[in-house]
Amino acid sequence: MAEINHLVKEVDNRLKKSKNLEEGKLRVCSSHGYPQYHFRAVGDEKEIYIPASEKDKIKALVQREYDQKIKRELEQSSKKLQKFLTSYDVNNIEAIYEKLHVGSKNLIDPIIPTKEMIIEKWYADHPGDKNPFQKDATVTTKRGELVRSKSEKILADMFYDYQIPYQYEPCIELNIDNTRYTGEYSMKYSKKIYPDFAILNVKNGKTVYWEHLGLVDDDSYATKNFSKIIEYEKHGLILGDNLIITMETREKPLDVRLVKIKIKGFLE
Repeated sequence: MAEINHLVKEVDNRLKKSKNLEEGKLRVCSSHGYPQYHFRAVGDEKEIYIPASEKDKIKALVQREYDQKIKRELEQSSKKLQKFLTSYDVNNIEAIYEKLHVGSKNLIDPIIPTKEMIIEKWYADHPGDKNPFQKDATVTTKRGELVRSKSEKILADMFYDYQIPYQYEPCIELNIDNTRYTGEYSMKYSKKIYPDFAILNVKNGKTVYWEHLGLVDDDSYATKNFSKIIEYEKHGLILGDNLIITMETREKPLDVRLVKIKIKGFLE
């Protein structure tokens, strides 16, 4: 449908260029092996012969007739496709699996994985609680895990309430290539980092990482974490795409309203 709409727009632009041409019907025939062009204007009973010397006029009339035929065909195709899209529902395919007896379901690999299958596999691929740094002060979330701050609990509980699959402190391994020219060697190494949350957008299967910066009014803390964000982006975790940041200071605590906006904007 997108392709058809694009072509309709293109042909409409072409037809605008021929809007000053006289309306009528062009007839093309051959005489002694050469094409001849005859045009009958709207309201006229007789055709007029267009000599080959009027090449530009002939070209414009032929192009317009072609564009008009193309537009009619596109409009018919659009109607047929719209009719198909109205009746098509991917849920009908998924329903075939859902209606099966559990004894059959357990033996079948469905062509379209169910939502539960997608979530289960995501949890297995993104294990949480991997940060080895000891939790000094711990707070318990609604899901029963221990987090490091009240703000992280607020975030985790909001993910839980919105039924968004999440893992707390998963592990990401970045391949660092810090080439240092000493005349003899370059240095490459891997680095493990532990974002606060990994979150699954179930609708598109996209994994999004969420970092909460709780002390951005502390210079050393801010410098360290902003450097981490730069490192993220170097490795494909782009802020505003698959990386979300929330921040607070001692004077300005976590804004729950903004968290809701970000959840709805990125994850729903």
